[in-house]
Amino acid sequence: MSAGTNITASTNVTAGTGPARDAARGDGIDSGAYWRDRYAKGGTSGGGSYGRLAVFKAHVVNLMVHRHGLASLLELGSGDGANAELYAVPNYCGVDIAEEMVARCRARFADRSGWRFETARDFMPKSRGFDGAMSLDVIYHLVEDAVFEDYMRRLFDAARSQVLIYSSDHASSRGETAAHVRHRAYSDWIASEMPGWELVETIPQPYMWNAEERAQDTSLAFFRRYERVSR
Repeated sequence: MSAGTNITASTNVTAGTGPARDAARGDGIDSGAYWRDRYAKGGTSGGGSYGRLAVFKAHVVNLMVHRHGLASLLELGSGDGANAELYAVPNYCGVDIAEEMVARCRARFADRSGWRFETARDFMPKSRGFDGAMSLDVIYHLVEDAVFEDYMRRLFDAARSQVLIYSSDHASSRGETAAHVRHRAYSDWIASEMPGWELVETIPQPYMWNAEERAQDTSLAFFRRYERVSR
């Protein structure tokens, strides 16, 4: 992520309080401000980064790394690093807009050689600088159109061969479910805007969203994996 890009952390939670939520009562939420405010108040990256959802996500990530021989992996929106604890990748770069979370992750993973964490402001990605790039529980938190498009272009530009996305993939109105959530039919956008990439795999969610029984460890998100077809 580079300066001016609003890349958020991953969550499955409802909106918090404070200035970011106040702005969101209309249509003016700043997604970056929401996450900085949330983390500053002691919040985490949410239920999707813990428990069985985290195990599922890490299993898919690690399988991709192993099967495709990925030596380096970028995560745009690494959050509090809870899910990263389960990753098995030799060289990993986690990027997040929340400076406090980046500092915590640097300390948390200081003993992992080849791992680094960068703030959105300081990260200067090179085109095709990583074997793979991934976005986990981020896209439906990018409520601003410009932020969404910038994020997607940077995600795909950073990857040499593989892009892995874990998100919902249907359109909803801004603020329809929560102030900081806007579901997007992102695969339609990729088909239109990323002609050099091909959808090669879809992995369904084994723990489908159930708000009444298990809201904290079920999700609407699932995986899609893309491969670069033009070199």
